[in-house]
Amino acid sequence: MQRSLLLVSSFVCLLLILSGAASLHAADDTIDLKTLPVTTTRTLSPAEDIPSSFSIISKEEIELKQTPYVEDILREALGIDLVQNGPLGAATSVFMRGAGSSATLVLIDGVQVNSNTVGSFNFADITTDNIERIEILRGPQSTLWGSDAVGGVINIITKRGKGKPTHSLSFEGGSFGTFKETLSSAGDLDFMDYSITVSRTDSDGFSAANKIRGNTEDDGYENTTVSTRLGRNFLEDGRVDFIGRFTKTIVEFDAFGFVDGKGFSKNDTFYLALPIQKAILDRWDVKINPTLAYEFLRTLDPGGFTKKSHILNRTYGVDIQNNVEINRYFSTTFGFEYEERNGVNEESSLRETIKNKGYYLQTQFHYGKSIVLTAGFRHDVNSVFKDPTTYKFEGAYRFQKTGTRLRGAYATGFRAPSLNELFFPDFGTPSLKPEESKSWEVGLDQNLLDDKVIITVTYFETDFENLIETVDLGGFVFRAQNVAKATIKGVETSIKIVLPQNFRVSTNYTWLKARDDDGQPLQRRAEHNFSLNLSHTWKEKLNSLVGVRVRSDTRTNSTGTRIASAFTIVRAALSYKVNKNLKITARGENLFDENYEEIAGFGTAGVSGYGGFTWSFN
Repeated sequence: MQRSLLLVSSFVCLLLILSGAASLHAADDTIDLKTLPVTTTRTLSPAEDIPSSFSIISKEEIELKQTPYVEDILREALGIDLVQNGPLGAATSVFMRGAGSSATLVLIDGVQVNSNTVGSFNFADITTDNIERIEILRGPQSTLWGSDAVGGVINIITKRGKGKPTHSLSFEGGSFGTFKETLSSAGDLDFMDYSITVSRTDSDGFSAANKIRGNTEDDGYENTTVSTRLGRNFLEDGRVDFIGRFTKTIVEFDAFGFVDGKGFSKNDTFYLALPIQKAILDRWDVKINPTLAYEFLRTLDPGGFTKKSHILNRTYGVDIQNNVEINRYFSTTFGFEYEERNGVNEESSLRETIKNKGYYLQTQFHYGKSIVLTAGFRHDVNSVFKDPTTYKFEGAYRFQKTGTRLRGAYATGFRAPSLNELFFPDFGTPSLKPEESKSWEVGLDQNLLDDKVIITVTYFETDFENLIETVDLGGFVFRAQNVAKATIKGVETSIKIVLPQNFRVSTNYTWLKARDDDGQPLQRRAEHNFSLNLSHTWKEKLNSLVGVRVRSDTRTNSTGTRIASAFTIVRAALSYKVNKNLKITARGENLFDENYEEIAGFGTAGVSGYGGFTWSFN
């Protein structure tokens, strides 16, 4: 088996060399990312006018990299550290700008999907099926989005059907007994547009507890996902969509102590949204978005402290957003958001609901293509803790002659305690305060050679107060308490270059220093994260890519006794369009068989190869 994997990987590398590999973006330039409105900012402005630090990952980039899961895309994203405790399907956490995994808000088509019980979002089960783009807004965004948006916001947006209906069938198979089948259809039926994707993934996996510790039992995974968007225009400028995503998974995992075990989890999730948008005046648009997020997790862990558990998370919400163009210089966004967050843990008798009302206002000033100034605030009324008020000021100035853009921001944010931190028996503390943050940043964007070279550099600092940590009170008694402060600073650098002959190169580098008030490094935050992608397109038929990712070592427990060492991994992807209907794909992961860990004690994939095809038809 190992020999076959090496042959597959070598074959992929050879084809890449022959095709001249190089970039992060496909040659299809049908979407101008600079003029695309960034919906996560809630503004009417195109991307090039937004003073915030953000990234847009397009569907072309996702297709070029051939990553079947969103987590693989985020591993290389600027300002993000992502860790997974085992093979496909294992729990996956994101740390943005050094903030905790519960301090990054995740949206799927406007549905807030962070878990109510634990606070964070598990990226393990989100496939790239039916995704139009991923917007990443870095830095505190509590002014617009309330709690959980201290590190930033990740917004996953599904595809909208366009043109004549087209359909596709995809298959991919490869290492660790992994197979994925996908059916998709999208288009415009005159009376409505639609997109729908159904996929199934099966994998034998490998040991979640690292094999170097003597573990040999594979931990398998199953994933069934259905994603759909149905839309209809009405009354000239009106629009209504029904958006739904359902995922059913089964994942095996190992027992506490990094040894083989017989634990497994079954998880059912669905996210629903019904956004309705209409102009009520020439310069006044209103959007109403009712949402529902549902998760039911069942776990059996014979070797764990809790032998079994049944956990239910439900979030009901509605957001009423108003966008008003006051005149050629000023525009404003204001609105109201209501949420009910419910969590149930049947074994622990936890049954709690938190209600929150949020009122937000943001005003933006534009002067030509040179000056953008933004100011906003938000007040939340919460049923459990003291009502917080947050604010943000940001601005940017563009020097037209040189294409240089300077920007800066100052913001406050908060992260509400999770239901477990507040109410879990013998652990939660009902009097917990929200975590609070103050952050500032300065940045520079430079476009050169008619936008063939794009450079962005951002320096930021964030101070946290009332950080919630698990405190050991002795006698195996643990309690969530506001005990810590932290200071985080860092530099984010991105360079994108378009070279002759359809070559492109893109690099992301993040330097991060995250320390608590004792000067100790925060857990699972690497000081250095670097990624480089080279790609090439030949005659719009052959796309090839080589990617390199480098991460420095991290401590994965509070005492620093467990260290995940630094690593470098290399991957490659190739697609060839045989004709208008058939495309063949191949990819190789960890081509030099690096033996590494993202979290100390948990396994990662060695050299592996995958191949498949996509058949498209009308």
